[in-house]
Amino acid sequence: MVSDEGTGAGTAAGAGQGRAGGRTDRKLLRAAKILAAAEEILREGDGALEMSQVAGKAGVSVGLAYHYFGSKAGMLGAIIDAFYDRYNHVVNQYIDPDIAWRVRERQRLMAAVEFLYNDPMAPVILGRMARTSHVAAVESARHEEMIEMAIRNIASGIRRGDIGAHIDPAIAGAAISGAIRSGIMHAMGMRPRPDPAKLTHQIWGVIAGALDIER
Repeated sequence: MVSDEGTGAGTAAGAGQGRAGGRTDRKLLRAAKILAAAEEILREGDGALEMSQVAGKAGVSVGLAYHYFGSKAGMLGAIIDAFYDRYNHVVNQYIDPDIAWRVRERQRLMAAVEFLYNDPMAPVILGRMARTSHVAAVESARHEEMIEMAIRNIASGIRRGDIGAHIDPAIAGAAISGAIRSGIMHAMGMRPRPDPAKLTHQIWGVIAGALDIER
């Protein structure tokens, strides 16, 4: 049997959690609304924005925008992090480890190409925003994460025997990450854009050459 005191305490705690949860949900929704407005401004403009613009489009006060993100650089950093989180979700997706390394990784490359072709923020973040000093550090740090993942992936291929032991994972990882980035960025700026399958085929040729494996 539960005492009345115990029941009352539990009810009060539950109500408090409900109110706190509701406040948290509202904060998240407002923050998402502000970021969506900022992304729209960046896509429609030249990769620059002002907090007053964002606040006006989101229908909130400038002070609230600063409250959530601290500064313009903080807001842009949040946009970049969200983009790379989406990208990481795609390129780190589970693929059957029993598939040959080169087959598996070509599939992963194709998924990356399709993501970057289709994500509306990719041309902005990898293009115009990448050239601005106040976001370069954030973007550079996330690119370093990509290189580290490539190094670990290549090392895994060497351990499996799919890549020769003469390959240095660190050198190959940095070179391949740069090639993928540059190749896709250039392709996204072309009109018309190359077919995704064709672009994947060409970039994979660079990767295969760097790793000294069959295409």
